[in-house]
Amino acid sequence: SAESNGVQLKDVIQAGGNGVDNKAFEIGVYKNSHVNIVFDVLFSVSTGYVAYFIAACVLDFQRATGLVVLTSLAVFIKVYELLKQYKGESISRCFKPAVRCFKSNLKWLKWVFILAVVVLLVVWLVLDTSKRPEQLISFGGVCMFVVILFILSAHRTAVRWRPVFWGLGMQFCIGLFVIRTQPGLIAFEWLGQQVQIFLDYTKQGSSFVFGDLIADIFAFQALPIVVFFSSVMSVLYFLGIMQWLILKISWVMQITMGTSPTETLSVAGNIFVGQTEAPLLIRPYLKNMTKSEIHAVLTGGFATIAGSVMGAFISFGIDASSLISASVMAAPCALAISKLSYPETEESPFKSEGNIKVACGDEQNILEAASSGASASIGLVANIAANLIAFLAILGFINAALSWFGSMVGYPEVTFQVRSEIITTYALCGFANFSSLGIVIGGLSSICPSRRGDVSSLVLRAMLTGTCVSLVNACIAGILFVPPLDCVELFKVSAFNATNADVQTCCEDLFRSTLGNGTIEGSWSTVANATMYLSKCCQCCELPGLNVCS
Repeated sequence: SAESNGVQLKDVIQAGGNGVDNKAFEIGVYKNSHVNIVFDVLFSVSTGYVAYFIAACVLDFQRATGLVVLTSLAVFIKVYELLKQYKGESISRCFKPAVRCFKSNLKWLKWVFILAVVVLLVVWLVLDTSKRPEQLISFGGVCMFVVILFILSAHRTAVRWRPVFWGLGMQFCIGLFVIRTQPGLIAFEWLGQQVQIFLDYTKQGSSFVFGDLIADIFAFQALPIVVFFSSVMSVLYFLGIMQWLILKISWVMQITMGTSPTETLSVAGNIFVGQTEAPLLIRPYLKNMTKSEIHAVLTGGFATIAGSVMGAFISFGIDASSLISASVMAAPCALAISKLSYPETEESPFKSEGNIKVACGDEQNILEAASSGASASIGLVANIAANLIAFLAILGFINAALSWFGSMVGYPEVTFQVRSEIITTYALCGFANFSSLGIVIGGLSSICPSRRGDVSSLVLRAMLTGTCVSLVNACIAGILFVPPLDCVELFKVSAFNATNADVQTCCEDLFRSTLGNGTIEGSWSTVANATMYLSKCCQCCELPGLNVCS
């Protein structure tokens, strides 16, 4: 510890032995005792946590599942970092022959990989859409947006297709995991529930300030969430947690898509924070970034919804898991579509992430971070309230006008209301609107005044590109989302044909809800004609091994 502070160990020993330099000796002894105290504290805390962890698992392992997952994740991350720090070079040397072999055959391996991906995509589309051909409409939408953006590209001849296809591929894989797989559904539903529970703590502060008004007035229920969320994010930034998480996500996108560290870092930040906060991560580098990189930063802000506004949207009743997954899916897509709309034509000065450091806030302690985060949200709260008043009033007028016009031809129910909630959640999960133009120009111009002209010239194209990203997100959701089967409505119009897969599925569900004595339980017990449906299912689709029909 003495050597780490510029004092040679031999000098400390000599100073302590012959009294030549008492100052050096005092520094060494003080630093050594300080390190020992820190070590003792860390050891005590670690031992206490291990005891607590074991006790929680022994008492109720199911209740401690979340604790086990978080602890395992933290241990894995720490072990990975230690291996990388102390054994990274030796591990790299072991894999050097394999890396050289891979690079020497990269050209033909790349084409094999592309061919395999195309074949798998075609086979998957054929098999998956055979029962629901309407899904192909959404796939056609993705292709349409890619073609339109290529035609309207600022530099069509400079388009590099690697980031485009990798970005869309990553978006599709994330969507497939979230929407179609059981672990993905469970994970994001759980995450959405935790976010909802966390945001509910806002009520403790709101009820103290507003009293019983939070039960009756929407503004006092929803808008305080923006203040709470902004304050918490500010604290997480102060502690460095958000910077670490964003760096890991940006690393994955950078190595696959080949984008620069600066633009990738900002777009990854948009998963968690808003369009004016994410560029703060790369504030020192904005003045030297290329126009294409600036465009990617702007597009990432327009294409995602995060931070305090996500908290407000969740408080409006929008499904939290859909919002979170849409924001995660939009990040790689934003980089992909951005490089299609405004491809790179300059030489980026940022080739390696080794020289990139994440910018942090100026707060001195946690309390200041929490306070500044809450204060910074005041303007956003006022903006949300004003836009809600204006847009809901306009929507009400449009609905009334459409209903009036529809009543002239016998369709008074015509309105502008949205029907497909999940797909529309993905489509509207972004900041791409005209009011955001001023926010972005003002925010980035204050961060980097020298790039005001470039930001102003690129912001409209970036907004339109961000809109396309949200719509592509909705198309991916349209391809993957399978609406739940309404068995009661199906049985009302069905001929109970055993070859109909939907009838077979619904009958199996009814069979499993029926006890051996003919009693129907679960959701089917409330259906008026459940016994009649059971009789028809027994005639067409009786399952071997089940005695409900007999």
